[in-house]
Amino acid sequence: MNSVRIVADSGCDLPPALVAHFGITIVPVYVRFGQEMIPSSELSPAEFWERAERSPVAPGTSSPPPGAFYQVFAKLVAAGHDVICLTLPARHSGTYNAAWAAAQEFGDRVRVIDTGSFSVGMGLQVLVAAKEALAGRSAEVIQKLMEDLRTRTSILFALDTLEWVRRGGRLDRLMPLIERVAAALRVKPIIEMTEGEFRFLGVARSTRGALQRIEEELRARLPIETAAAAYTRGCEIANELVACLAGLTSLKPAEILAVEAGPAFAAHAGPKAMGAAMIRG
Repeated sequence: MNSVRIVADSGCDLPPALVAHFGITIVPVYVRFGQEMIPSSELSPAEFWERAERSPVAPGTSSPPPGAFYQVFAKLVAAGHDVICLTLPARHSGTYNAAWAAAQEFGDRVRVIDTGSFSVGMGLQVLVAAKEALAGRSAEVIQKLMEDLRTRTSILFALDTLEWVRRGGRLDRLMPLIERVAAALRVKPIIEMTEGEFRFLGVARSTRGALQRIEEELRARLPIETAAAAYTRGCEIANELVACLAGLTSLKPAEILAVEAGPAFAAHAGPKAMGAAMIRG
């Protein structure tokens, strides 16, 4: 039985230290500033926001080309490994299709799985897959586990502004409803993604009100097996979000993954956004 290696796109928002520790290979999505395309691996969050502020056009994102996945797959398969590749949702990104196209050259040696989530929602799944791979599990076993995790993973997030997500087009189906409520009341929308589908949960009048609503929604989904937090520039209550998640799980605050989200999330969510991801028990 071949050993398994985990590949993911950078939409998972995992810190480099965790990526290195668990032997994960990251294929970067691209950040688009007008005609300029930059691999997300070349932009720290600070560099992304610096460029976003001085760019005459709003930033966007693009999927890695199939060739980027092919190069990674070919190297790992040649080294004797099977590959599990986890991606952003196919409904909202071309990343899955790019990885799938590249995987066709390798038969069942490479399996591509749509996580149905993004940012740390995707990241939690990638970490589980990496731990299982290091424990010697087969690609078939890990694939089945990932398909189960997908159904139990949700990410709830609050936006400070609608402008970025409106320009990015990710919530086109929900925007008429969100804009009718949020524009009239000047409130923050709270949205959930589960299995690749967005759902409008409601609104809050303040950042702390948004945190309270997220906590209420999470309590309705107990028990929670594990959780993680993500935020974008300017979010002032990231620590409170982590404390909230610790209070809903058996984890200590220091054990909860908390990251400043990379461009794959930030380019669409905008500043002062926050998200709480969970895998239900």
